[in-house]
Amino acid sequence: MKLKIKEFSNYLVDFSVVNFQKSLGNKVIILDVGCGEGEFIVELASRHPGKEFLGVEIKYGRIIKCLRRTKLNGLSNLKFALCDATIFIEKILPSNSLNKVFINNPDPWPKEKHQKNRLISASFLKALYSKMKRKGALYIKTDSKEYFEKIKEDIKKTKFSIDRTKNNFDSSLTLTKFQELYKKGDRKILGVKLIKK
Repeated sequence: MKLKIKEFSNYLVDFSVVNFQKSLGNKVIILDVGCGEGEFIVELASRHPGKEFLGVEIKYGRIIKCLRRTKLNGLSNLKFALCDATIFIEKILPSNSLNKVFINNPDPWPKEKHQKNRLISASFLKALYSKMKRKGALYIKTDSKEYFEKIKEDIKKTKFSIDRTKNNFDSSLTLTKFQELYKKGDRKILGVKLIKK
C-alpha cells in the first residue's frame, strides 16, 4: 500500500483477508461502482447514517480524494476498495451482499476499437445480479445515447427487471460532479433502475 494512503487505512476495505464478508461486518452494502472522487457516495452515506456504503475505484488519485472527503465528514458507515470493478465484483464480493448498486456515467469509450474496455456488458450485469440480494436495485446512468442503447440490449440477456417506480430514496439521490456539469450544459442523462426478482 502506498505511503500516502496509509493514513486512511480505516476507511479502506481489506479484501485480502480470508473472510471478506466478515471484514464488511456481515452487513448488506450499498455499492458505488467507479465512485470517482466520492462526492456521490459521501453525500449518500451522510444522509443515511444507518446504512453501510462501499465505493470501488481503480484510480489511486481519486481514491485519495474519496478518503479525504470521508474523513472530513467523519463518516463511519463508508469504506472504499482500490480495485478494478470487474475483478472486485466477480472475484471478491460475496453473494447476496449488495442491496443497492450505483453505476454513474461509466466511460462510454465511444470509438469502436475501444468499446471492449466498457465496464457494462451482459456478463458484468450477470455477475452483479449474483452478488445482489433479492429485490436489490441497480441504478445505471450515462450521458451516451449509443452506450445506453447497448446497455438496454445487455439487460435483456439478464434476469433483471426494469423498475419504473420511484420511492423516497430514489427521489433523494444527488447528482455527481459530471451530472451537474451535464445538467448545466443541457446534456441529457439517461438512466435505468433494475430490480433483482
